[in-house]
Amino acid sequence: MNIKTYADKISQMIRPQSFPLGVKIIKEENELPEGFMRPSKYGIQISLCQWTTLARRWGRFAGVLAEDINCSPCLAALGLKKLEDRNDLATYFLDMGYFDTIELAQRVTEQLDPIPAGKIKGIAMFPLDKTPVDPDLVVIYGTPAQMARLSAGFLYHSGELIESSTTGFGLSCLSAIKPYVSGKPALVHPGRGERILAGTDECEMFFSFPAKDLELLVDGLEKTHKKGTRYPIQSYMLYQPPVIPPVKTLDEKLRVSN
Repeated sequence: MNIKTYADKISQMIRPQSFPLGVKIIKEENELPEGFMRPSKYGIQISLCQWTTLARRWGRFAGVLAEDINCSPCLAALGLKKLEDRNDLATYFLDMGYFDTIELAQRVTEQLDPIPAGKIKGIAMFPLDKTPVDPDLVVIYGTPAQMARLSAGFLYHSGELIESSTTGFGLSCLSAIKPYVSGKPALVHPGRGERILAGTDECEMFFSFPAKDLELLVDGLEKTHKKGTRYPIQSYMLYQPPVIPPVKTLDEKLRVSN
């Protein structure tokens, strides 16, 4: 089964409102595949989450290198530029008003565990059903109910609970890429930054996982679907609603027509 078939099956069983994405991690600056749209085409720099929206809602092949991004926290967190001292990122969080003290900001910075500088040189994103290169990750946006359905499909073969963590304020770009490093799926609540800059809807979350697990996910979705775990979720309809007094009064005035 090829990747396009997997993408079609995900679309059939999950029904996301935007394209499931393939993500290719660029390890060398000259590895960005040909034909991928960069912000420089428009003479701008962007936040990475904007290009994610371009790929998942516009259906574009979107690529970025460090010089394409003007979101300093993203550059630092993904190691696209070198962060000499993690305390500088913690100080940024404090300056933004996200924490009461520098100690709290430092604690969260350590938990975020930024990707070491140089491990990643760029990111390429594309609709999964148009895959031009083999992806390293798959990222799917949707509602909480759709994310629960994806989680159930993934859990079918993994047997491991799927972790979810959020800052609430930003760096969902790091959370999206972390499965490339950890090898484990992530259920992500996009923060304030992505919702402001990339137009991510209030009801949207996303599920990110290593592309090597795509076949197992789809198989898990199909098998749990056969057992009754489905999307859209089937509200139970086989019951008789209670009759409230106004309805009863009206009913008493009705006659069977001849």
